[in-house]
Amino acid sequence: MKGLFAGLLLGSLAATSAYADVMIDVRNDTTEDCSLAINARADKTKWITQGWYVFASGEEAPIILKGINDIHNVYIYNDCQKNVNHKGETKKVWVKSQYMFVDENPKEREPGYEEVVFVRLQNQKYQIQN
Repeated sequence: MKGLFAGLLLGSLAATSAYADVMIDVRNDTTEDCSLAINARADKTKWITQGWYVFASGEEAPIILKGINDIHNVYIYNDCQKNVNHKGETKKVWVKSQYMFVDENPKEREPGYEEVVFVRLQNQKYQIQN
């Protein structure tokens, strides 16, 4: 009986951890308003791109990514650093220009979209800098 109970408990813990959310603490240390877009792996085959999260100069707030369970599979882009040399792993992703969006399918070369470079998130704190 104890073995059955332990098995059920471990199974339920595994099921809940599979649906955990990722929280990113963002701080804008620039003198202008900046917008963020996120590209994250939702499961083994699906990536989701969503934006725009707008942060005023000096603002600090969290972004909660529902259904994303691994911070190491999250890439981030901010429109305040378009010409900065990126450190770390990067990837190109298409984003909808100037409008809120959530895309589960790539929108390559569709009207209203542009390709930008995302950088892999290194930890749960993201600081926008000049």
